[in-house]
Amino acid sequence: MFRRVNKVLVAVSGGADSVACLLILNGLRERFGFEVEACHFDHKLRPDSASDREWVAALCASLGIECITGEGEVAAVAAQQRAGIEETARTMRYQFLAFVAGKQGADCIATGHTADDQAETVLMRIVRGAGVRGIRGMLPVSSVPGAAGVRLVRPLLTTDRPETEAVCAEAGITPLVDSSNEDRSFTRNRVRLDVLESLKTLNPAVGDALRGLAESARQAFDPIEKRSMEVQPLDRGALGSIFDLAPFRALPNEAVGLVVEREATFSQLRPETNRTRIENLRSALARGSGGVMFGDTVVDVSCGRVRIGPRLDPAEPLPAAILNVPGLTRAGPWLVRAGTAEPATPGGPVVTIGAGTRGALRARQVAAGERIRYHGIDRKVSDLLVNGKVPLWDRRDLVAIADADRVLGLIGPRTSFSADTEGEPALWVQVTPV
Repeated sequence: MFRRVNKVLVAVSGGADSVACLLILNGLRERFGFEVEACHFDHKLRPDSASDREWVAALCASLGIECITGEGEVAAVAAQQRAGIEETARTMRYQFLAFVAGKQGADCIATGHTADDQAETVLMRIVRGAGVRGIRGMLPVSSVPGAAGVRLVRPLLTTDRPETEAVCAEAGITPLVDSSNEDRSFTRNRVRLDVLESLKTLNPAVGDALRGLAESARQAFDPIEKRSMEVQPLDRGALGSIFDLAPFRALPNEAVGLVVEREATFSQLRPETNRTRIENLRSALARGSGGVMFGDTVVDVSCGRVRIGPRLDPAEPLPAAILNVPGLTRAGPWLVRAGTAEPATPGGPVVTIGAGTRGALRARQVAAGERIRYHGIDRKVSDLLVNGKVPLWDRRDLVAIADADRVLGLIGPRTSFSADTEGEPALWVQVTPV
């Protein structure tokens, strides 16, 4: 947990758990060779929250520990974003912690989550319908939510609340008591005060049972996580991550969710995965076509490929442009190069044009219902693209090279089709982004 760690930033609310975490790590700093700093975030959800900030700062000063504090209008932000208070408070708190960790050069952030918090978390996730991944509960070592590059450690996950209170008492410190912990409008409080207490009438050791379930889920999840790492994209770029369909389709549902989140993070997106979305994606994978939205992340399935990336805006209309032959022509976002000699070092797909064209050559959009003579058969362009396994996201970038009568070629950044010609090609055409 603290290997190669030179500085630990401890999140301190002032309650017994976080204060005990601070005291314990401060006591271990010489043994492990790390510095300890503290951080407090005022959610401004109670009229007296400013006094909590002052108390934490004074405690840290008495221990000789630097304390960085911050505040945020959680209620106002939650209302503006139409989000829950608990969710918004958690997001803003972790954003501040990650910011301070970066500013202070901390190698990890430590929180005072306890074994009791773990039992509550597992039960909440069961109620919400979480899979194996969710019921693992909180991990001893993970990354900060919303800041994948920042390490988060929870050194007290096997310690219960009476023990943290004993640590504070031994140090002669009376920790703060947050009155909002009794507010049943918060889900976690209802779980702790009502649901768990009710379950204890059936099993007094229900907390141990839930923590044991979390441990079993972690062990069961390990091979799932390994499976997700076995499936890697064929390509990553502006469109997102492109996968071969077959290995993606063979993944179990939990691994599918991991891959979606991993690749979305690579594209700097914030996916929202749940069981319903995964099942909808499973149906699309089985059909070999379709798309599912995971919040701001799209997973498209088309022509034997899977794309995980941002939502793609509709392609802008491409005005027809008469080609300079030989020479370069600007056609919307594309640069079209036409020459009478085959490119010595092709920079991408190429179409070949035969002699006997009618009128000027143009680069333009593909019109609905258009046809092209390809391998001796007059085909619909749409059928050719399907048979040629050109996925939907590549079709939007296709440019038609045509004369006055017909389509002579289709070309894009990653694919091309040349119409049948008689004799040797008279012209080579390439298209590249401007």
